[in-house]
Amino acid sequence: KVGAVVKDRVEETIMKKEPEIIEDKTIVEEQQIITEEKEEEKIIVKTQQKMAQINFIGKKITEVQSQMGEPKLSRFDGSVQTLRYDSTSCRLFLFFNVNSNTKKVEHFEFRDNLGELLNTKQSLEKCYREYKLIS
Repeated sequence: KVGAVVKDRVEETIMKKEPEIIEDKTIVEEQQIITEEKEEEKIIVKTQQKMAQINFIGKKITEVQSQMGEPKLSRFDGSVQTLRYDSTSCRLFLFFNVNSNTKKVEHFEFRDNLGELLNTKQSLEKCYREYKLIS
């Protein structure tokens, strides 16, 4: 009888630990997927900036606003200021370091209206046309 009780308790302990192991494995897998997605986004953004017909890097806020007008959204998040310009199907995000003496574009990216990074030359050209940056 004692052997059966011990056996039952051991089985209960093992059964309790299995979900923890599965959860830990799932968390690690999810973290790996997130890391891979972030790396893919970095590559897409670099490609965007290489294909960019008009490069915003290094432009001052005043230069951007004289070219683009007032942004749809201006937001401060720690030491970063973000400007967002919206068109029919595109979102242009410009990022500035607020701790810098002169606020200049440090990073920019184009996304669709669902927030996905644009990764084709055709989609980028469409955005440039919508923003009237090219004819």
